[in-house]
Amino acid sequence: MRIAFVSLLLAAVVLSPAHARDEVTKFDGVQERCAHVGKIKFGANAKWSHCSVTKGRWVATLDFIDMYQAQYCFGNAPGECEQRALLLFGNRAYTPKANLMLQRIDSGDVQYDNPQLVQTAYGDILTLSARLAGGGESKSYYRWNSGRWMPVDARGWLRDLAKQLPKGEAINAGIWPELDSMSAQVTLHSAGDAGVSDRIAAVELGIVKDRFVVKKVTLAQKAS
Repeated sequence: MRIAFVSLLLAAVVLSPAHARDEVTKFDGVQERCAHVGKIKFGANAKWSHCSVTKGRWVATLDFIDMYQAQYCFGNAPGECEQRALLLFGNRAYTPKANLMLQRIDSGDVQYDNPQLVQTAYGDILTLSARLAGGGESKSYYRWNSGRWMPVDARGWLRDLAKQLPKGEAINAGIWPELDSMSAQVTLHSAGDAGVSDRIAAVELGIVKDRFVVKKVTLAQKAS
C-alpha cells in the first residue's frame, strides 16, 4: 500500500519568492519610500496607483554588506493594502546605491515576520516568513554565497521522509525546518482513516547542494 501524502502546497494566495539580480536604487530613503525595482510596479498605468513602506529596518551585515528589509503595501488609494511585498536590499557603507537582493510578493492579508538570519554548519541561512490569514505559514530559505542569496529547497526533504515512514503513516502539511537545531518535528497521521496517529517523527536535517535533506529519523509516541 502506498503511503498517503498530504499536499505540501499552502493556499494559492501566496506567490513564489523571486530572486533578483542587478537591480539598484538610491540607498537614501530605501527604508522610507517605495522603489521601482524588480517586479515592483505602481503609479500611472500600473495595477496599483499607490505604494507605501510599512516597515523598514536593518537586518544583518555579511561580508561588509548591510542588509535592509522594506515591506510595501499596494492599493489604489492611500492607506489601502491590497497586495504586499517584502524586499531585501544590500548596501556597502559609504556607497549611494542599494542593490535589490531578494523579493517576494503576496496578497494584502499576509503578514510578514522580520527576516531571520541563522549561522549553521552549512553556512549563513536567511528565512523569509509570511503568515497567512487562515493561520498557515509560508517560508522561503536562502544561503549566502559569494555576495548572493541562493534559494534553498525546503520542501523536497518531506517527500524523502514520506518514503521512510512505516506503511500507513502520512505527513501533515505545514512543516518547516528549524534552523537553530537543523531539525523538524513532524506530526504523523494514519492514511485512510480519520487522521488519528499517536506518533511523531523527529527529523535531523542537513543541507546538500542547496537542498534540505533528511539525515536521521526517529519515531516516537506523542506526549499524552
